[in-house]
Amino acid sequence: MNDDEHWDLWVGAVIDCEIDGDRRRLSGADAGTPPATPLFVLTAYNPGGEARDRDRNEADQRRLERELIAIGVSFWPADGQSVDGSWSEPGVAVGGLDRAEACELGRRYGQLAVYELDEHDVHVVRCADSKVVRTRARRR
Repeated sequence: MNDDEHWDLWVGAVIDCEIDGDRRRLSGADAGTPPATPLFVLTAYNPGGEARDRDRNEADQRRLERELIAIGVSFWPADGQSVDGSWSEPGVAVGGLDRAEACELGRRYGQLAVYELDEHDVHVVRCADSKVVRTRARRR
């Protein structure tokens, strides 16, 4: 899959977040209000879009979460999945970062892109240059 195909697939993802024990949809049908804006959704799973074993993914995800604790930002468990449910990946929704900081974290964990959510839209932001490559309404 080339980058354009990745961006097209990812902008259509359904993003959910767990806030105070309640699951909240952040993009897709019935999307609720994000816990912070901007809100960045990122993961340490499957760097470069290449599948790898669960143990390595979970170890890097824990390392990412420790790093977020150390820098003192708020974050919540989150996941993104395709509308048809054929793909899903856990991550975190993070408040208190700017785009450049979120993309730097994404790059450190080998990610091609992060999500940026605002009041109305979800943006796919390429980590390499912090450029928005796709945008879609959060509620659709």
